[in-house]
Amino acid sequence: MDYSQLKRFAARQRSLLLTEDEEKVAYYGFMRLCALAVADRSALEELNALPLELRCAYFREKCSQFGEVFGGIFNLYSELPLPSQLLAEDGTSAELQGIQCEYFDDVRVLGWLHQYYNEPYRNEIAVGLKSSKRLSVDRVAAATQIFTPDWIADYMVQNTLGRYLRSHGFYIATGEAYFDDDKICKGSICPEDIKLIDPCLGCGHILLSAFDVFMELYRICGVPESTAAEKIMQHNLFGLELDERACAVAETALRLKAAEYGASIKPQVYDLAGVSEIVGSLINSEDIRITDDKTAFISQILNEKYDIIVTNPPYLGKAAMNVELSRFISERYSAYGADLFSVFIAKAIKICAKNGHLGFLTPSTWLFLQSYEKLRRLIYKECSIQTMLHFEYSAFDDATVPLCAFTMKKVPDCGRGTYLRLSDFKGNMELQRQKCLEGISDKNCTYRFEVNTSDFLRIPTAPVAYWLGKGSLKAFDGMTLGETVPVREGLITGDNDRFLRRWYEISKDKIDFTVSHKKKWFLLNKGGEYRKWYGNREFVVNWENDGAEIKSFRDVSGKLRSRPQSLDYNFRPSVSWSQITSGELSVRYFDSTFMFNVAGTSAFPGSEDELLLLLGLLNSKTASFLARVLNPTLNMNPGDLARLPMPELPNDCQAAKELVRENIRLCREDWDSFETSFEFRRHPLV
Repeated sequence: MDYSQLKRFAARQRSLLLTEDEEKVAYYGFMRLCALAVADRSALEELNALPLELRCAYFREKCSQFGEVFGGIFNLYSELPLPSQLLAEDGTSAELQGIQCEYFDDVRVLGWLHQYYNEPYRNEIAVGLKSSKRLSVDRVAAATQIFTPDWIADYMVQNTLGRYLRSHGFYIATGEAYFDDDKICKGSICPEDIKLIDPCLGCGHILLSAFDVFMELYRICGVPESTAAEKIMQHNLFGLELDERACAVAETALRLKAAEYGASIKPQVYDLAGVSEIVGSLINSEDIRITDDKTAFISQILNEKYDIIVTNPPYLGKAAMNVELSRFISERYSAYGADLFSVFIAKAIKICAKNGHLGFLTPSTWLFLQSYEKLRRLIYKECSIQTMLHFEYSAFDDATVPLCAFTMKKVPDCGRGTYLRLSDFKGNMELQRQKCLEGISDKNCTYRFEVNTSDFLRIPTAPVAYWLGKGSLKAFDGMTLGETVPVREGLITGDNDRFLRRWYEISKDKIDFTVSHKKKWFLLNKGGEYRKWYGNREFVVNWENDGAEIKSFRDVSGKLRSRPQSLDYNFRPSVSWSQITSGELSVRYFDSTFMFNVAGTSAFPGSEDELLLLLGLLNSKTASFLARVLNPTLNMNPGDLARLPMPELPNDCQAAKELVRENIRLCREDWDSFETSFEFRRHPLV
């Protein structure tokens, strides 16, 4: 469903409510009004039909009544005053009544209203995240709440809970099918014994999807609907959430869902306010001090093993973690601490029962980046990836990172998984949904891949390169570039504005073009724009007296600011590539008159023949393709290309070497035809 009208409504009302009332009063007034509209649309209409002076008393009375039945958002801080804008003529309640009724047919609308209302606040915090500003405890929840679109929640639940039930002899069909496993295995299980948890509950979207599947299961087993709803809440669904507001919304939404089937029961969902406000559900049960029923229930939930774990964990990089959270992760999850979502995956694997199923919506960075290698190896050791949706970068309106949704079974190497590469389809999430359904129904579609999880272990750092064919995987069985020739990262000056110049900013008689080591400025390979074979020869570096000034460059506390590394490789013939790329790999030749810095990462073959063959190989389409497997981002670190698979270089390949020489010559002529080259003589058109 298109929620754009709700998004505009929530943002506008937030702005109006906050003009006269404090944030807490505005939020709870807004959300209680929305919950009233979901619980009983006629109550909203009756409210707006009353004289202004009677509306406040009526609204409070209705909230009190609904609080006894639906709890959650109706009860939390119910003593707060009501915002004046909320019930005013042409105020929030009047605008809410004008919104289409069908929005309120699904109780998940409460979660979206919560997110849309808080979105401006979340965006404000996100600015701090981009600048690596550490978040205080009270802001972590607001900054990291991005809720799961309904169809993705359905996809994750169907491919975890649905597959689990099929493995025990139950075929469950609810709504649109987001998986194609048509095998029903023999076995049996008592429905009350199945435990599903969302440890990062949010407003309960995932549990609401799971509720529908469990309801169908109990129907198959002949259980009356009202009894089934009670059993689901009591035995099957569990949730924990750091944010008490979101958790209150989830409780109300779940109780409204149960009420549709004639049941009135409190769900097993708990906020961690006052229990674990820093690390949330990452805490262990033994670390909780039991003081009341709430802490006892939370401790018990954390002490269980779960058959199904489905969640959209918070995304928070290490640089933005506050001191307490960072310390906790360093002490207990240091191998997976690059981002908070990575830690939650590791925790979920730990609490998942053997043969259980897990589903996640996370940034896709873990698929490739070296900082998540230990997480990948943990997954391959403990689990098998069964399905994955790899989304297009900008499709998810509410996130600023590329995302993927995936499901796993906690059994290593249990067969081939199905991967849909939706990243090539630019558009919104509705287009991604349509392409997902097409990929599920058509096993021969071009963006559908089937791979064994164990195959990824054949690739250095084990990236989830699911689109590789058998031939490409086989390429990784041999030697790597780093095992064949030295690959090095060059000089870091600590202050390029101070120590670097473009060659034409310096008098030519002060530049050492011949490596006499008698002048101040030396030619420097500093990477640069996309360019193959030859070029990007613009910079010089102050290396007077063998770099004495750079080598002794310190800050006010005496700490060395520069990093004079790989100095033995300066002034050696090399092939080099830029650390920041435009997408495709481009490699250039540098002779023995150049130094190199960190942005001009280089490889140093032992002979001219080896250099020419290596330059030709690295500029091939095959090398570019395989380099993108190792790192699909724009940052090509030295270690990434050092892991590039290398064939054995032939002893004699004269034709190939001549072609490389010709390419160098042509690109050199092009580079030298402009005045930015220090070897420029005249323009070719003159």
